[in-house]
Amino acid sequence: MKKKLLAAAVAGVLAAPVAMADTGNVTIYGVANMSFDMTNNGNSTAGVAGTSTNKVSSNQSRIGFKGSEDLGGGTSAIWQIEQQINMDNSTTNPNTFASRNSFIGLSDATWGTVLMGRHDTPYKIATRGLDVFADTIADNRSLMGMSAGGLANTLTHTGITGPFNHDTRVGDALAYVSPAMSGLTIAVGYVPGAELATTSTQIKGSAWSLAGMYNAGPINASLSYQAIDVGTTGTGTMGGMLLAAGDKGKAWKLGGGYTMDAFQVNLVYEKTTSSLTALAGGDGAAQNNWYLAGKYNVSASDAVKLAYTKAGTNPQGAGTAVVAGSGAKQVSLGYDHSMSKRTVLYALYTKLSNDSAATYVLSSVSTGSGALPGAGASPSAWSLGLKHSF
Repeated sequence: MKKKLLAAAVAGVLAAPVAMADTGNVTIYGVANMSFDMTNNGNSTAGVAGTSTNKVSSNQSRIGFKGSEDLGGGTSAIWQIEQQINMDNSTTNPNTFASRNSFIGLSDATWGTVLMGRHDTPYKIATRGLDVFADTIADNRSLMGMSAGGLANTLTHTGITGPFNHDTRVGDALAYVSPAMSGLTIAVGYVPGAELATTSTQIKGSAWSLAGMYNAGPINASLSYQAIDVGTTGTGTMGGMLLAAGDKGKAWKLGGGYTMDAFQVNLVYEKTTSSLTALAGGDGAAQNNWYLAGKYNVSASDAVKLAYTKAGTNPQGAGTAVVAGSGAKQVSLGYDHSMSKRTVLYALYTKLSNDSAATYVLSSVSTGSGALPGAGASPSAWSLGLKHSF
């Protein structure tokens, strides 16, 4: 249930003492999403059992505050402050105020919305709604949304997230979202990289993200593109921690969903490329990933879900070289029971199978992932969770 409070009642928290909030409403909202997970890292070493872990996870639980002010002429000032809440008392990603989508902007029914702040990129937004296991340990971002993921290559990354995380949220963002035009919405995001004012050789980093999204009747379709140019070390956070100045990453993605009565089917295809200065030849080959999912409502309150994700061979190496055995696949099966419009009880099983050289892990949206697998391992998990939205 949305709870609305007069802005004046929270002015002492959300505004400086000399800038009291104007009359209007503040909406408090959030999601509490907790699960009990039984995981196994699927150690690939012959004769060695995988490490099993039982844990309570907070899956993107969050609380937010948002509001608007009518400026007249159809234009409104809008704002939002949202943060992740780790309800499992995890020390991983400690609670930080405004860690999620937090922004200020102007919105108009005729010309659209402009905002500044921290926000999901249009590339991410375009297909998040197609993942039937979003914000669980079976989330498809175990394998998708990154360039050169899944390899423990010390030249570029740790083997956990890959050097370029395209399916992401960025700070210092400037974004425009068009009004819906016969079901079509256009979104554009720009991130200007900071520059150290020391020498003329400093490289400016920047990122662009574009998406066209169509949603009308039973059809949901999108086409998105993202490009990241990394600046001089320390001048921005657009990608992984071990990126070097001059590295570049690009990705494009096509998504589609169709709903017919009680059945829903979703498909996503993604192609990523990376150019890494630490590698001889610089340019990497393309990596192709895809996702297929289905959901069937067996009753008004119950649904079964099935998803398959495939990550192609990895573009790590000189020129167009790839690493053999660097792909992976993931299969997930789940059941949802809606206890009300805002509360869902869910159960799922997921298994990720790495090829011989790959080290992908199960989704990190469940805080505290346990022991990491070795190359070629097949981590798996059972999860029982409860999600409440307010």
